[in-house]
Amino acid sequence: MNYLAHLFLSPHNEDWHLGSLLGDFIKGPIDKELQTIHGRNVVNGIKLHRKIDTFSNQSNIFKQSAARISPAYRRFSGILIDMYFDHIIAKHWSQLHNTNLSEFSRYVYQVVLKDRPENPQNFRRVSKLIVSEDWFRTYKSIDGVTRQIERLGYRLKRGNALLGGAKDLTDQITYFEEDFFDFIEESQRFTKEYMTNLK
Repeated sequence: MNYLAHLFLSPHNEDWHLGSLLGDFIKGPIDKELQTIHGRNVVNGIKLHRKIDTFSNQSNIFKQSAARISPAYRRFSGILIDMYFDHIIAKHWSQLHNTNLSEFSRYVYQVVLKDRPENPQNFRRVSKLIVSEDWFRTYKSIDGVTRQIERLGYRLKRGNALLGGAKDLTDQITYFEEDFFDFIEESQRFTKEYMTNLK
């Protein structure tokens, strides 16, 4: 799952939200040293991020959505569905969350993504881009998510393999939206169960 979906599923807490984003940037075992550096709830957010990613990879709904990607982009289907779902959650944010997307984005940019020296350098670099380019509100439009997909493609080897990667989204938006709403409901149940067991 991509950034906005992870934030959506996380408990509404600054440290949990930070951890939900750091999960893509902190690899390796979660040990006492990591908790000393980042704090208990940031580490809990990292753990939740990893659990949700594992759950997503095993989800039949997510696999069904990935199978809709055309053969030319099929090997990047996981990346594309992550981005498509962030577009859909941004587009429908007002019916899913009790805070509007503009207000939620400001909170994340100002509080969660403040420059903390203990955060990995690559995360600090990406977080500055998220803020300066207003990624979350950009996701709401097809043009915005297309730009983000193609920008991501420039980081891949052998040219930009993701040019045109949003075409399946525009061609099959109804099906991807149906998949997303089934998937996010399933993910919320999983997260609720995980949080209950954690307590």
